[in-house]
Amino acid sequence: MIRPEFTVRRTGDRYECADVDEFVDRIIATVSRLATRPVTVAELRGVEFRTPLFSAGYPVHEVDEFLAEAEQWMPDRASAASRQRREAPTFSTVRMRGYDPREVDEFVGRVMATVNGEPVERPVTPRDVRRVQFNPVRLHEGYDIVEVDQFLDEAEDWLRRG
Repeated sequence: MIRPEFTVRRTGDRYECADVDEFVDRIIATVSRLATRPVTVAELRGVEFRTPLFSAGYPVHEVDEFLAEAEQWMPDRASAASRQRREAPTFSTVRMRGYDPREVDEFVGRVMATVNGEPVERPVTPRDVRRVQFNPVRLHEGYDIVEVDQFLDEAEDWLRRG
């Protein structure tokens, strides 16, 4: 496995270089089956890195893309994928104020594919779940905000536990 080359930047969303480098080293050792402390799929999905305040760091999107790809190489991926398949939720629709159904459906589709170990172009991380924001719709049918938010809490837990 080749070590990734991340861009280093001083602005924008970024992760602490040392944290990422240490975790990448553990991933490489795990894939090479040389790790004394192997990385699991659950740990890979739930890892969080510090954000540098004033120093340079690696762009969040580059690191997250690498981690999503690295999941395919994990030795325990098969056992994670063989777990019970989770079904996509259904949400009540409301007329006055709800979330845009198209946005929710797209994101929930990615969440379910990630959780169920299916191929997905952009796997979802617990951080993605915490940061997602859907546009509200008014006077059109939208998904019940409380139900969607409750699902997101549950989905974040699924992703953390792997």
